[in-house]
Amino acid sequence: MAPPRKIVRRQLEIMIDFLEENKEMSKGIPPSSPISHQTIKENWIKLAKTLNSIEGGAKKAPDGWKKYWFEWRHRCRKKAANARRFQTKNTSGSHRFVPLNDLEVRVLDLNGKGSVSATISSSNKLENFLADDSESEHAMDSSEPIFQDISQSIKRKSITDTLSRSGTPPPKWALELEDRRIAAEERMANALESIANSMRLQEERQSIIEDRIADALTAIAGTLQDLNGSQKNVLQHSMKHSQSDHNETSSMKDVIFL
Repeated sequence: MAPPRKIVRRQLEIMIDFLEENKEMSKGIPPSSPISHQTIKENWIKLAKTLNSIEGGAKKAPDGWKKYWFEWRHRCRKKAANARRFQTKNTSGSHRFVPLNDLEVRVLDLNGKGSVSATISSSNKLENFLADDSESEHAMDSSEPIFQDISQSIKRKSITDTLSRSGTPPPKWALELEDRRIAAEERMANALESIANSMRLQEERQSIIEDRIADALTAIAGTLQDLNGSQKNVLQHSMKHSQSDHNETSSMKDVIFL
């Protein structure tokens, strides 16, 4: 068995380019959105075909690429959050951490209102982005009780004011809030995977039911055709028998007459 192929950079670039043109795919569909689930599904199928055509790259089903996107987005956000924590704990002021590469920055920009440079030379850029980015997951925020305890306006003002002051670490509750948001995103990714699996099973069951219905209709049509053929044969036989009886009766009359 050949080892699985790794996802190459070209595939990641194509994925981000496509999602930047179809941002509704990267954020999910809110209830009021005019974009249908069928349109999103067709776009993922189209993207998967393009990604699978890259030579030397990984091959995945549309659901597999969709799952990878949410996992990659979560890893990028977690990496940014870890970098921010390192900065706040680094008392030397050197701000040494593993920077986000250009693709990871585009992933964050794709789902947030802020922007982060590829080098991330200052902590404020990264931290302000994380503060703005927390607003983008409106559907996920509404599902977590912790986000209902603190109003959105107070949270944005507190985080922005705290992170805008250079050298002042954010409060503990802000870090805990970020941890819970990341955990919520993980649960959302798992829920989306479960929904995708359920939809796939339903489609398979529906396909089986449709095949059975088609087979049943074909059998019924064949039975009706056999019945019609049998009925026609009976009628023809009855007509021949009646004609024969009529001929015999005519012959007997001729004999009696003679």
